[in-house]
Amino acid sequence: MKRIFFYLLVLILSIGLAYDLLSTWRGISLLRPPYPSEEIFFKALRLAPSNPDPFHGLSLFYQWDFRSTDFRKSLSFLHQAIERNPLEQTYWINLAKVHQRLGEKEAFEQALENAISVNPTSYQGRWLAGNMFLQEEDIPKALPHFSYLLRHYPEQSSLVYDVWLKVTDDPDFLLERLVLEDPSSLKSYLSYLYENNDSESAKKVWQKRASLGLKADRSETLRHIDFLISRNEFGEAMEVWKVRLQEEGLSLSTDGNLITNGGFEKEKILGGGFDWKMGEVRGAKVAFDRSVAFEGKGSIRIAFDGKENIDFHHIHQIVLLKPNTDYSLKAYMRTKGITTKSGPKIEVYGIGSSFHASSESVVGDHDWMELSVTFRTTPESQAGVVRVRREKTDKFDRLISGTVWIDNVRLTER
Repeated sequence: MKRIFFYLLVLILSIGLAYDLLSTWRGISLLRPPYPSEEIFFKALRLAPSNPDPFHGLSLFYQWDFRSTDFRKSLSFLHQAIERNPLEQTYWINLAKVHQRLGEKEAFEQALENAISVNPTSYQGRWLAGNMFLQEEDIPKALPHFSYLLRHYPEQSSLVYDVWLKVTDDPDFLLERLVLEDPSSLKSYLSYLYENNDSESAKKVWQKRASLGLKADRSETLRHIDFLISRNEFGEAMEVWKVRLQEEGLSLSTDGNLITNGGFEKEKILGGGFDWKMGEVRGAKVAFDRSVAFEGKGSIRIAFDGKENIDFHHIHQIVLLKPNTDYSLKAYMRTKGITTKSGPKIEVYGIGSSFHASSESVVGDHDWMELSVTFRTTPESQAGVVRVRREKTDKFDRLISGTVWIDNVRLTER
Protein backbone atom coordinates (compact mmCIF):
# COMPACT_ATOMS: atom_id res chain seq x y z
CA MET A 1 0.00 0.00 0.00
CA LYS A 2 1.10 3.52 -0.62
CA ARG A 3 0.79 5.43 2.63
CA ILE A 4 1.44 8.73 0.88
CA PHE A 5 -1.80 8.19 -0.98
CA PHE A 6 -3.66 7.57 2.26
CA TYR A 7 -2.37 10.86 3.64
CA LEU A 8 -3.52 12.55 0.45
CA LEU A 9 -6.97 11.08 0.90
CA VAL A 10 -7.06 12.38 4.46
CA LEU A 11 -6.21 15.85 3.16
CA ILE A 12 -8.95 15.68 0.53
CA LEU A 13 -11.53 14.56 3.06
CA SER A 14 -10.36 17.25 5.45
CA ILE A 15 -10.95 19.91 2.82
CA GLY A 16 -14.43 18.48 2.29
CA LEU A 17 -15.16 18.68 6.00
CA ALA A 18 -13.90 22.24 6.14
CA TYR A 19 -16.29 23.16 3.34
CA ASP A 20 -19.12 21.43 5.21
CA LEU A 21 -18.23 23.41 8.32
CA LEU A 22 -18.24 26.72 6.52
CA SER A 23 -21.56 25.89 4.87
CA THR A 24 -23.11 25.01 8.21
CA TRP A 25 -22.00 28.27 9.79
CA ARG A 26 -23.82 30.07 6.96
CA GLY A 27 -21.37 32.79 6.15
CA ILE A 28 -19.35 33.00 9.38
CA SER A 29 -15.68 33.17 8.35
CA LEU A 30 -12.80 31.43 10.08
CA LEU A 31 -10.33 33.55 8.18
CA ARG A 32 -11.00 36.95 9.72
CA PRO A 33 -12.49 38.27 12.95
CA PRO A 34 -14.89 38.14 14.57
CA TYR A 35 -14.21 34.42 14.92
CA PRO A 36 -17.20 32.14 15.63
CA SER A 37 -17.65 31.00 19.19
CA GLU A 38 -19.64 28.36 21.02
CA GLU A 39 -22.13 31.03 22.05
CA ILE A 40 -23.23 31.60 18.45
CA PHE A 41 -24.28 27.96 18.15
CA PHE A 42 -25.84 27.79 21.60
CA LYS A 43 -27.99 30.81 20.72
CA ALA A 44 -29.16 28.88 17.67
CA LEU A 45 -29.96 25.88 19.89
CA ARG A 46 -32.07 27.99 22.22
CA LEU A 47 -33.96 29.54 19.30
CA ALA A 48 -34.68 26.19 17.59
CA PRO A 49 -34.00 23.26 19.94
CA SER A 50 -35.60 20.75 17.56
CA ASN A 51 -33.41 21.81 14.62
CA PRO A 52 -30.49 19.36 14.16
CA ASP A 53 -28.30 21.82 12.23
CA PRO A 54 -26.96 23.80 15.23
CA PHE A 55 -26.01 20.52 16.94
CA HIS A 56 -24.20 19.44 13.80
CA GLY A 57 -22.54 22.85 13.62
CA LEU A 58 -21.29 22.53 17.20
CA SER A 59 -19.95 19.09 16.42
CA LEU A 60 -17.95 20.49 13.53
CA PHE A 61 -16.84 23.42 15.68
CA TYR A 62 -15.30 21.06 18.23
CA GLN A 63 -13.55 19.18 15.45
CA TRP A 64 -12.03 22.12 13.63
CA ASP A 65 -11.64 25.13 15.89
CA PHE A 66 -8.01 24.82 16.99
CA ARG A 67 -8.80 26.72 20.20
CA SER A 68 -11.56 24.34 21.28
CA THR A 69 -10.87 20.95 19.69
CA ASP A 70 -12.71 18.28 21.65
CA PHE A 71 -13.72 15.11 19.80
CA ARG A 72 -15.80 13.80 22.71
CA LYS A 73 -17.94 16.93 22.72
CA SER A 74 -18.13 16.65 18.94
CA LEU A 75 -19.50 13.11 19.29
CA SER A 76 -22.07 14.23 21.85
CA PHE A 77 -23.49 16.95 19.62
CA LEU A 78 -23.44 14.66 16.58
CA HIS A 79 -25.55 12.12 18.46
CA GLN A 80 -28.01 14.87 19.36
CA ALA A 81 -28.19 15.97 15.71
CA ILE A 82 -28.83 12.37 14.67
CA GLU A 83 -31.57 11.98 17.31
CA ARG A 84 -33.38 14.88 15.67
CA ASN A 85 -32.80 13.68 12.09
CA PRO A 86 -31.50 10.11 11.81
CA LEU A 87 -32.00 10.12 8.02
CA GLU A 88 -29.34 12.74 7.27
CA GLN A 89 -26.41 10.83 5.77
CA THR A 90 -23.93 13.66 6.36
CA TYR A 91 -24.38 13.34 10.13
CA TRP A 92 -23.57 9.63 10.08
CA ILE A 93 -20.53 10.17 7.86
CA ASN A 94 -19.18 12.86 10.16
CA LEU A 95 -19.83 10.56 13.13
CA ALA A 96 -17.76 7.89 11.39
CA LYS A 97 -14.95 10.39 10.81
CA VAL A 98 -14.79 11.34 14.48
CA HIS A 99 -14.73 7.70 15.59
CA GLN A 100 -12.01 7.09 13.02
CA ARG A 101 -9.90 9.91 14.47
CA LEU A 102 -10.37 8.47 17.94
CA GLY A 103 -9.31 5.03 16.72
CA GLU A 104 -12.68 3.48 17.60
CA LYS A 105 -12.90 1.02 14.74
CA GLU A 106 -16.11 -0.77 15.66
CA ALA A 107 -18.03 2.48 16.18
CA PHE A 108 -16.48 3.89 12.99
CA GLU A 109 -17.69 0.94 10.92
CA GLN A 110 -21.17 1.00 12.49
CA ALA A 111 -21.55 4.70 11.71
CA LEU A 112 -20.54 4.09 8.09
CA GLU A 113 -22.99 1.21 7.85
CA ASN A 114 -25.76 3.50 9.10
CA ALA A 115 -24.70 6.22 6.67
CA ILE A 116 -25.10 3.85 3.73
CA SER A 117 -28.35 2.35 5.03
CA VAL A 118 -30.12 5.74 5.17
CA ASN A 119 -29.18 6.52 1.55
CA PRO A 120 -27.67 3.50 -0.19
CA THR A 121 -27.70 5.09 -3.66
CA SER A 122 -25.80 8.26 -2.69
CA TYR A 123 -22.63 8.84 -4.70
CA GLN A 124 -21.08 10.92 -1.91
CA GLY A 125 -21.84 8.30 0.72
CA ARG A 126 -20.36 5.44 -1.28
CA TRP A 127 -17.32 7.47 -2.32
CA LEU A 128 -16.53 8.62 1.23
CA ALA A 129 -17.17 5.19 2.74
CA GLY A 130 -14.88 3.52 0.21
CA ASN A 131 -12.11 6.05 0.74
CA MET A 132 -12.38 5.88 4.52
CA PHE A 133 -11.99 2.11 4.42
CA LEU A 134 -8.95 2.60 2.19
CA GLN A 135 -7.50 4.91 4.83
CA GLU A 136 -7.92 2.00 7.23
CA GLU A 137 -6.19 -0.24 4.64
CA ASP A 138 -9.29 -2.43 4.65
CA ILE A 139 -9.53 -3.36 0.98
CA PRO A 140 -12.26 -6.03 1.32
CA LYS A 141 -14.65 -3.51 2.90
CA ALA A 142 -13.71 -0.73 0.48
CA LEU A 143 -14.27 -2.80 -2.67
CA PRO A 144 -18.09 -3.11 -2.54
CA HIS A 145 -18.53 0.67 -2.38
CA PHE A 146 -16.32 1.29 -5.41
CA SER A 147 -17.95 -1.57 -7.30
CA TYR A 148 -21.31 0.07 -6.60
CA LEU A 149 -19.99 3.34 -8.04
CA LEU A 150 -18.77 1.58 -11.18
CA ARG A 151 -22.16 -0.04 -11.71
CA HIS A 152 -24.40 2.93 -10.92
CA TYR A 153 -22.16 5.92 -11.70
CA PRO A 154 -20.18 4.74 -14.75
CA GLU A 155 -19.38 8.33 -15.73
CA GLN A 156 -17.13 8.44 -12.63
CA SER A 157 -15.29 5.22 -13.47
CA SER A 158 -12.00 6.91 -14.41
CA LEU A 159 -11.81 8.50 -10.96
CA VAL A 160 -12.39 5.10 -9.34
CA TYR A 161 -9.68 3.48 -11.47
CA ASP A 162 -7.27 6.31 -10.67
CA VAL A 163 -7.74 5.77 -6.93
CA TRP A 164 -7.25 2.02 -7.09
CA LEU A 165 -4.21 2.13 -9.33
CA LYS A 166 -2.58 4.52 -6.87
CA VAL A 167 -3.47 2.19 -4.01
CA THR A 168 -2.46 -1.11 -5.63
CA ASP A 169 -0.33 -0.16 -8.65
CA ASP A 170 -1.74 -3.35 -10.19
CA PRO A 171 -4.13 -3.22 -13.18
CA ASP A 172 -4.65 -6.99 -12.88
CA PHE A 173 -6.05 -6.52 -9.38
CA LEU A 174 -8.64 -4.13 -10.77
CA LEU A 175 -9.60 -6.61 -13.47
CA GLU A 176 -9.97 -9.54 -11.08
CA ARG A 177 -11.40 -7.85 -7.98
CA LEU A 178 -13.01 -4.54 -8.93
CA VAL A 179 -14.24 -4.42 -12.53
CA LEU A 180 -17.63 -6.07 -12.96
CA GLU A 181 -17.89 -8.94 -15.44
CA ASP A 182 -20.40 -7.35 -17.77
CA PRO A 183 -19.94 -5.79 -21.24
CA SER A 184 -20.46 -2.20 -20.10
CA SER A 185 -17.96 -2.38 -17.23
CA LEU A 186 -15.29 -4.14 -19.29
CA LYS A 187 -15.76 -1.61 -22.08
CA SER A 188 -15.35 1.24 -19.60
CA TYR A 189 -12.15 -0.25 -18.18
CA LEU A 190 -10.78 -0.82 -21.68
CA SER A 191 -11.41 2.83 -22.55
CA TYR A 192 -9.52 3.85 -19.43
CA LEU A 193 -6.58 1.62 -20.38
CA TYR A 194 -6.56 2.99 -23.93
CA GLU A 195 -6.38 6.53 -22.60
CA ASN A 196 -3.47 5.51 -20.38
CA ASN A 197 -1.67 3.62 -23.18
CA ASP A 198 -1.58 0.36 -21.21
CA SER A 199 -1.58 -2.21 -24.01
CA GLU A 200 -0.65 -5.22 -21.85
CA SER A 201 -3.59 -4.69 -19.51
CA ALA A 202 -5.91 -3.92 -22.43
CA LYS A 203 -5.02 -7.24 -24.05
CA LYS A 204 -5.81 -9.07 -20.81
CA VAL A 205 -9.21 -7.39 -20.57
CA TRP A 206 -9.92 -8.31 -24.19
CA GLN A 207 -8.99 -11.94 -23.51
CA LYS A 208 -11.12 -12.06 -20.37
CA ARG A 209 -14.03 -10.64 -22.30
CA ALA A 210 -13.72 -13.44 -24.84
CA SER A 211 -13.36 -16.08 -22.12
CA LEU A 212 -16.66 -14.90 -20.61
CA GLY A 213 -18.36 -15.29 -23.98
CA LEU A 214 -18.97 -11.53 -24.26
CA LYS A 215 -18.66 -10.44 -27.88
CA ALA A 216 -17.62 -6.91 -28.75
CA ASP A 217 -19.48 -5.02 -31.43
CA ARG A 218 -17.76 -3.78 -34.58
CA SER A 219 -16.90 -0.31 -33.29
CA GLU A 220 -15.39 -1.70 -30.08
CA THR A 221 -13.34 -4.21 -32.07
CA LEU A 222 -12.02 -1.55 -34.41
CA ARG A 223 -11.10 0.68 -31.51
CA HIS A 224 -9.13 -2.17 -29.96
CA ILE A 225 -7.39 -2.95 -33.25
CA ASP A 226 -6.52 0.69 -33.87
CA PHE A 227 -5.20 1.01 -30.31
CA LEU A 228 -2.94 -2.02 -30.78
CA ILE A 229 -1.72 -0.60 -34.09
CA SER A 230 -0.95 2.73 -32.41
CA ARG A 231 1.21 0.81 -29.93
CA ASN A 232 2.97 -1.08 -32.77
CA GLU A 233 1.32 -4.33 -31.64
CA PHE A 234 0.70 -5.29 -35.26
CA GLY A 235 0.61 -9.06 -34.82
CA GLU A 236 -1.93 -8.86 -31.98
CA ALA A 237 -4.00 -6.40 -34.01
CA MET A 238 -4.07 -8.73 -37.01
CA GLU A 239 -5.25 -11.67 -34.88
CA VAL A 240 -8.18 -9.60 -33.58
CA TRP A 241 -8.86 -8.47 -37.17
CA LYS A 242 -9.02 -12.06 -38.42
CA VAL A 243 -11.45 -13.07 -35.68
CA ARG A 244 -13.68 -10.12 -36.50
CA LEU A 245 -13.68 -10.97 -40.20
CA GLN A 246 -14.76 -14.53 -39.37
CA GLU A 247 -17.56 -13.24 -37.13
CA GLU A 248 -18.84 -11.18 -40.06
CA GLY A 249 -18.54 -14.03 -42.56
CA LEU A 250 -15.48 -12.53 -44.27
CA SER A 251 -11.90 -13.66 -44.73
CA LEU A 252 -8.48 -12.43 -45.76
CA SER A 253 -7.51 -12.51 -49.42
CA THR A 254 -6.24 -15.91 -50.58
CA ASP A 255 -4.51 -14.71 -53.77
CA GLY A 256 -1.48 -13.20 -52.03
CA ASN A 257 -2.75 -9.61 -52.12
CA LEU A 258 -2.01 -7.94 -48.78
CA ILE A 259 -4.42 -5.06 -49.50
CA THR A 260 -7.92 -5.29 -48.04
CA ASN A 261 -10.66 -4.36 -50.52
CA GLY A 262 -8.08 -3.40 -53.14
CA GLY A 263 -10.73 -3.18 -55.85
CA PHE A 264 -13.02 -0.95 -53.76
CA GLU A 265 -15.83 -3.39 -54.43
CA LYS A 266 -17.29 -2.59 -51.02
CA GLU A 267 -17.48 0.87 -49.54
CA LYS A 268 -15.98 -0.64 -46.40
CA ILE A 269 -15.05 -4.02 -45.04
CA LEU A 270 -15.01 -2.96 -41.40
CA GLY A 271 -14.17 0.73 -41.77
CA GLY A 272 -11.04 0.69 -39.61
CA GLY A 273 -8.13 -1.48 -38.58
CA PHE A 274 -6.58 -2.93 -41.73
CA ASP A 275 -9.28 -1.53 -44.02
CA TRP A 276 -9.04 1.68 -46.05
CA LYS A 277 -9.25 4.87 -44.01
CA MET A 278 -10.55 7.95 -45.79
CA GLY A 279 -10.48 11.46 -44.41
CA GLU A 280 -12.00 14.76 -45.45
CA VAL A 281 -9.82 17.60 -46.70
CA ARG A 282 -10.58 21.05 -48.02
CA GLY A 283 -10.17 21.24 -51.78
CA ALA A 284 -11.00 17.61 -52.58
CA LYS A 285 -13.95 15.25 -52.36
CA VAL A 286 -13.44 11.51 -51.97
CA ALA A 287 -16.22 9.11 -52.97
CA PHE A 288 -16.88 5.63 -54.30
CA ASP A 289 -17.81 5.64 -57.99
CA ARG A 290 -19.99 2.78 -59.20
CA SER A 291 -20.02 4.06 -62.80
CA VAL A 292 -16.26 3.86 -63.43
CA ALA A 293 -14.00 0.84 -62.86
CA PHE A 294 -10.87 -0.76 -64.24
CA GLU A 295 -12.43 -4.09 -63.35
CA GLY A 296 -15.24 -5.15 -61.09
CA LYS A 297 -18.06 -2.91 -59.92
CA GLY A 298 -16.41 0.40 -59.13
CA SER A 299 -13.45 2.49 -58.02
CA ILE A 300 -12.55 5.30 -55.66
CA ARG A 301 -12.77 8.86 -57.02
CA ILE A 302 -11.01 12.04 -55.90
CA ALA A 303 -12.31 15.33 -57.32
CA PHE A 304 -10.02 18.36 -56.81
CA ASP A 305 -11.85 21.70 -56.94
CA GLY A 306 -8.95 23.93 -58.08
CA LYS A 307 -9.01 26.13 -54.98
CA GLU A 308 -6.27 24.56 -52.86
CA ASN A 309 -2.63 23.51 -53.05
CA ILE A 310 -3.39 20.24 -51.28
CA ASP A 311 -0.99 17.95 -49.49
CA PHE A 312 -3.28 14.96 -50.10
CA HIS A 313 -2.76 11.73 -48.13
CA HIS A 314 -6.31 11.05 -47.06
CA ILE A 315 -6.81 7.57 -48.53
CA HIS A 316 -4.56 5.08 -46.79
CA GLN A 317 -4.35 1.54 -45.45
CA ILE A 318 -2.06 -0.09 -42.88
CA VAL A 319 -0.53 -3.39 -44.01
CA LEU A 320 1.56 -6.03 -42.27
CA LEU A 321 5.03 -6.50 -43.76
CA LYS A 322 7.94 -8.86 -43.18
CA PRO A 323 11.46 -7.62 -42.48
CA ASN A 324 14.10 -7.82 -45.23
CA THR A 325 11.52 -8.71 -47.86
CA ASP A 326 10.95 -7.49 -51.43
CA TYR A 327 7.45 -6.32 -52.34
CA SER A 328 5.59 -5.08 -55.38
CA LEU A 329 2.85 -2.44 -55.09
CA LYS A 330 0.61 -1.86 -58.10
CA ALA A 331 -2.53 0.15 -58.77
CA TYR A 332 -4.51 1.37 -61.75
CA MET A 333 -5.22 5.07 -62.12
CA ARG A 334 -7.34 7.12 -64.50
CA THR A 335 -7.21 10.92 -64.65
CA LYS A 336 -9.24 13.72 -66.21
CA GLY A 337 -8.04 17.31 -66.31
CA ILE A 338 -5.48 17.03 -63.50
CA THR A 339 -3.64 20.35 -63.36
CA THR A 340 -0.30 21.50 -61.86
CA LYS A 341 3.05 19.74 -62.11
CA SER A 342 2.31 17.69 -58.96
CA GLY A 343 -0.33 15.06 -59.59
CA PRO A 344 -1.61 12.06 -57.62
CA LYS A 345 0.49 8.92 -57.15
CA ILE A 346 0.67 5.86 -54.91
CA GLU A 347 3.30 5.44 -52.23
CA VAL A 348 4.29 3.21 -49.34
CA TYR A 349 6.32 3.91 -46.22
CA GLY A 350 7.30 1.98 -43.12
CA ILE A 351 5.84 2.42 -39.66
CA GLY A 352 8.69 2.73 -37.21
CA SER A 353 11.26 1.89 -39.88
CA SER A 354 12.86 4.02 -42.55
CA PHE A 355 11.79 2.99 -46.01
CA HIS A 356 9.72 4.87 -48.54
CA ALA A 357 8.84 4.33 -52.19
CA SER A 358 6.41 5.98 -54.60
CA SER A 359 5.26 5.81 -58.19
CA GLU A 360 5.40 8.61 -60.72
CA SER A 361 2.73 11.28 -60.34
CA VAL A 362 0.07 11.58 -63.03
CA VAL A 363 -1.27 14.83 -64.53
CA GLY A 364 -3.50 15.70 -67.47
CA ASP A 365 -5.85 13.17 -69.09
CA HIS A 366 -5.13 9.45 -69.03
CA ASP A 367 -7.15 6.31 -69.49
CA TRP A 368 -6.46 3.49 -67.05
CA MET A 369 -2.72 3.11 -66.54
CA GLU A 370 -0.75 0.88 -64.21
CA LEU A 371 1.38 2.48 -61.51
CA SER A 372 4.06 0.24 -60.06
CA VAL A 373 6.38 0.48 -57.05
CA THR A 374 8.95 -2.04 -55.87
CA PHE A 375 10.62 -1.82 -52.49
CA ARG A 376 12.48 -3.79 -49.86
CA THR A 377 11.69 -3.58 -46.17
CA THR A 378 14.28 -2.97 -43.47
CA PRO A 379 15.35 -5.48 -40.79
CA GLU A 380 13.07 -3.75 -38.27
CA SER A 381 9.97 -3.63 -40.47
CA GLN A 382 6.65 -4.93 -39.17
CA ALA A 383 4.11 -2.80 -40.98
CA GLY A 384 3.69 0.02 -43.45
CA VAL A 385 1.18 2.43 -44.92
CA VAL A 386 -0.04 2.34 -48.51
CA ARG A 387 -1.69 5.56 -49.60
CA VAL A 388 -2.74 7.82 -52.44
CA ARG A 389 -0.62 10.96 -52.34
CA ARG A 390 -0.44 14.36 -53.97
CA GLU A 391 2.34 16.61 -52.68
CA LYS A 392 2.15 20.36 -52.34
CA THR A 393 4.11 22.33 -54.90
CA ASP A 394 5.85 25.70 -54.78
CA LYS A 395 5.17 26.35 -58.46
CA PHE A 396 3.06 29.31 -59.53
CA ASP A 397 0.44 26.94 -60.96
CA ARG A 398 -0.21 25.04 -57.74
CA LEU A 399 -4.01 24.97 -57.18
CA ILE A 400 -4.93 21.49 -58.32
CA SER A 401 -8.16 20.66 -60.15
CA GLY A 402 -9.44 17.63 -62.02
CA THR A 403 -10.53 14.10 -61.18
CA VAL A 404 -8.65 10.87 -60.51
CA TRP A 405 -9.95 7.31 -60.16
CA ILE A 406 -8.01 4.48 -58.47
CA ASP A 407 -8.77 0.77 -58.73
CA ASN A 408 -7.27 -2.70 -58.29
CA VAL A 409 -4.59 -1.90 -55.69
CA ARG A 410 -2.33 -4.89 -55.05
CA LEU A 411 0.58 -5.47 -52.69
CA THR A 412 2.40 -8.79 -53.01
CA GLU A 413 5.72 -10.33 -52.11
CA ARG A 414 8.10 -10.53 -55.05
